[in-house]
Amino acid sequence: MFLLKKIIQIYFLISFALAQGPTNSFGIGNLQKWSSPSQSGVGSIGLVPSFQNNVSLLNPVTWPNLKYTHLSVSYNGLESKIVKNNATNSFSNLQSAQLIVPIKNRYAIGLALHPYSYQQIVISDTGYSDRLAFEDTLTFDKRYDQSGGIMALDLSLASALFNGNRIGFTLQLLFGSSRQNKSLIINQIPYTQTSRLNYSGINSTVFISQKMNFANFYLNASFSIKPLEAIYTKLYPFDDTNNNGYHDFTYNYLNPGYDFPHPDDIPGPIESRLDDIYDRSSIGMGMAKKILNRMQLSAELQKNKDNSSFNALLPNSFNYRIKSNNHYSLGIIWLGVLIGSMIYIRSDYGFIITLAMFLSIWTCDTFAFFFGKQFGNKKILPRISPKKTWVGSISGLVGSLLC
Repeated sequence: MFLLKKIIQIYFLISFALAQGPTNSFGIGNLQKWSSPSQSGVGSIGLVPSFQNNVSLLNPVTWPNLKYTHLSVSYNGLESKIVKNNATNSFSNLQSAQLIVPIKNRYAIGLALHPYSYQQIVISDTGYSDRLAFEDTLTFDKRYDQSGGIMALDLSLASALFNGNRIGFTLQLLFGSSRQNKSLIINQIPYTQTSRLNYSGINSTVFISQKMNFANFYLNASFSIKPLEAIYTKLYPFDDTNNNGYHDFTYNYLNPGYDFPHPDDIPGPIESRLDDIYDRSSIGMGMAKKILNRMQLSAELQKNKDNSSFNALLPNSFNYRIKSNNHYSLGIIWLGVLIGSMIYIRSDYGFIITLAMFLSIWTCDTFAFFFGKQFGNKKILPRISPKKTWVGSISGLVGSLLC
């Protein structure tokens, strides 16, 4: 128990300490293993079913097994607050969305919008020593900031070929932008070089599935139709006197002064095209063996490779990139019943079973509340849930069984 506790503590320490993710600084950033909001937390690469029996939301050849149209949307919100200055900055946006339409248990079409690459980077170098110049001490720091990333729009089709065999195809359109700030900070005044990247590219993936007596097998292969490229816009350097991160002529009372030179007095931005930034190829295989009604044994293997020359002019914080990686997955997947599955329970088992499920939940909560409040003295885990008692828990179980 002591060892398990220490392992959990070390895991959370590493998770928080490396929350930014060092791979955000490699190449085009940290590639996202996107998962639908309905499958959040699933470790599968998406080949084998992990949403419902015989259905993976990331594998088009399994979509014809859906009984109804599927729509899932993920919304993201963030608020940051500077207490000292009573300043609040907040935003919200659509993170990802997916629409799947099954057709006659033989075909399916799908549309998805999701993150592809995450490029949030903040790196500071405070290792410079102070310098004495003109009887004044100058402090030096270096800082690199990058924000933005790449989104993907997936257009997918799937069709049955032969008995137990299906084929699918996904066309993936890549787009997005990122902004880079390189700053040399002298006496807390940044001398900043700003640049922008506007990305575009096209990927494709082919999916095949084969149903056999002892297991189901899945295969996918991906390649770039148009390798990722970008328009690189390099702006004129400036003194960010008002410390707002932008080249403007706005006076800031907290940081008095104006940026130099004036935005109207500088040359226009320099634009260039960077080709062959990222050229992906991958192949994946998966196997799923049904054990129980909603439990399966799964195994997956995927090999990824970047075939690009990786243009050296691409601005980033580290001169590193990930050329290849492998993903292995082996385990048992239990397909949980979410609230949306009430439709399937209603159609497969009837109205009485569906109603009994809701009544048992309501009865359990009611019995646990009243009996626990009246007769419950011994707490179960007072540090985690101070009001949960053994009497209330047992009473709730008995009430749901009686129902």
